[in-house]
Amino acid sequence: MTLAFSSFPHRVPRLSTGLSSLIVVILLVLPGAFLAQQAYGQRAIPITDDLMLELMPEADVFSEKAGDPLVYKAYKVGEGGAQELVGYLFETPDLPPEEIGYAAPIHTLVAMDRDGIITGIKIINYRESYRSIRGDFLNTERFPNQFFDKDLREEFRVGRDVDGVSRATISSWAVARSIRNAARRVAQAYMSDLEGLGDEGGGALAALGDMDWYDLLDEGMIAELRVPYPEDTELVLNFLYLGNEEFGEMMVGANDYSGAEREASNRTDSGTLMLVGISGNSNSSGNPFRPERLAVRQGEDLYPLPRRQFVYAGSGTEGKIANRVNFAGAIVLNPAIDVTQPFTLEYDTSDQMGSFASIASVDYELPPIGVALATGAPWEDPSEAIDYGSSESESGFARLVNEAPMDQVVILAGLFALVMTAFLRKSATVRWLALACTLGYLGFYDGGFLSISHITNGFKVGPSMYLNDAPVLMIVSFTLVTVLLWGRIFCSSLCPFGALQDFLTRIVPKRFQRDVPQKIHDKAIYIKYGILALILFLTFVAPEVTIFQYFEPFGTIFFFSQSVILWVILIGFLLSASVVKRFYCRYACPLGAALGVVSIISPFKIKRVQQCDICKVCEHACPTGAIRGPKIDFKECVRCDLCEIKLIDKAGVCKHEVEDLKGRVKGWQPITVS
Repeated sequence: MTLAFSSFPHRVPRLSTGLSSLIVVILLVLPGAFLAQQAYGQRAIPITDDLMLELMPEADVFSEKAGDPLVYKAYKVGEGGAQELVGYLFETPDLPPEEIGYAAPIHTLVAMDRDGIITGIKIINYRESYRSIRGDFLNTERFPNQFFDKDLREEFRVGRDVDGVSRATISSWAVARSIRNAARRVAQAYMSDLEGLGDEGGGALAALGDMDWYDLLDEGMIAELRVPYPEDTELVLNFLYLGNEEFGEMMVGANDYSGAEREASNRTDSGTLMLVGISGNSNSSGNPFRPERLAVRQGEDLYPLPRRQFVYAGSGTEGKIANRVNFAGAIVLNPAIDVTQPFTLEYDTSDQMGSFASIASVDYELPPIGVALATGAPWEDPSEAIDYGSSESESGFARLVNEAPMDQVVILAGLFALVMTAFLRKSATVRWLALACTLGYLGFYDGGFLSISHITNGFKVGPSMYLNDAPVLMIVSFTLVTVLLWGRIFCSSLCPFGALQDFLTRIVPKRFQRDVPQKIHDKAIYIKYGILALILFLTFVAPEVTIFQYFEPFGTIFFFSQSVILWVILIGFLLSASVVKRFYCRYACPLGAALGVVSIISPFKIKRVQQCDICKVCEHACPTGAIRGPKIDFKECVRCDLCEIKLIDKAGVCKHEVEDLKGRVKGWQPITVS
């Protein structure tokens, strides 16, 4: 809701936009902080015989908590009072390390029979800010029922074999993992004869446990890639199969492996983890490690690594990697990659990131002991290793569909629908909502926005640049179709940096904003076309040279660049955009220039009326300075809907009929409008 301060008495002071925003933030934050504080006062559920009987109805009596680790033993009483052990109950805090939920560890009571089957769980206590608002959501929803009759040898992965509680993924993961880890520890201590509980691969894990870092290098479990850079600097990457949980904890430590696997499960539905140990001195030369430069090649297929498939895996202080790397990450291999077969890991060293025109690479093939670990076959005889096969027989389109990250596809489709709803209905409210979603999701969260590099790489790599990634194909197709039909809708509502500039204009007080003199503006708009021409020229003449990063500051803020120069450029553009509406879009954006050229042929341009001949309302409101009275420079128009909304609402001169205006305006000359 907008308050029309001008309708109030003059003595009522106006609130600045910045102060209004501050007040809104305070009003939103304080209740949330109060509710979060109240969550700490939740009472724990007492553990009684009745509660334990509810979780293990087969039992008749329960022992006191005792042993190492601490457990309650459950007995069935037979004839003559003889007691038969039927299972164990245990509390997850008694079996550290605990998995951390949204705010703290989650205390869970678990019941398990002697066959390793979970018979029930009860969440005893947890401190969650959601709990004050939603009630005891972890116990009252269907979430606990999923663990009934679950085998401790299953994965317990949220999003795969366990459905999480909506909007509480972190808490769901903590519960599932703590139950599984605690159950396995209890089984190892009290049920050592349980089949399938021991070492996978017929002793492979135990043998790997006896090896140090250098033994793993010699064995071939670790592949080392050295990426040279100028000035005697290099980036050193160590790759290691990490698909087995126990082995992963052995390599990077239990906490770091759990965090990496948790984040990987949140981002992807399937795929094998592979360690990336990062070291070297390339940071000093301004060439830091970038996960977007990684790709995996198997056979004829190249699988570039999307940003979402790289997760942090620790600082290299725990496990066998301790003091061997500067820090560790993990990549989620594409499910189509068969880890039991050789593949190549590639690192893009070209200036044009993502082109893979110049690479450093290393071949990787799991040795027999690694194959045994990955497949569960006896490692002494690698010929028995299971061949999972590959999906090479799938068509490119089938693979694109089958491997598409459905969560991203759904979110993008929803965002497209929001953008088009705002555009077709000419709704300013819906457009601001779309801008907020664009900035938050495409900008800071996903990083899946378009760049001029998508055009230049398309020239270098060909259609595969777009056909191997469903979200990229979706956003490219949406942008192309809309710009051909209506103009630069992408620039209006689907560009995160454009959204950021619009929010700046909204927040910065009007008294600080200025208009660029008309003569300067009319010449300055062609700077971005010159930048576009230069980038395209270098793409064909010197493809190894790249300069687009200096003209696309959104990469600096959304990818958190380590370059001081790029941050200086970004700050300069943001300060300029705070004073001049959409400064970057007007004068420097090469992608906007490319879309502007295409938009010239759009058939559905903005309509004008005869009143536009004398009216300046839309001209003053246009964020890109594309309007001159009755004329619109359509290549500069970003289809923000401001002028069309004013026409629909009959703002300014539009509210008067032409006949009324003729008598008021001297020398009225009718014009031809479309």
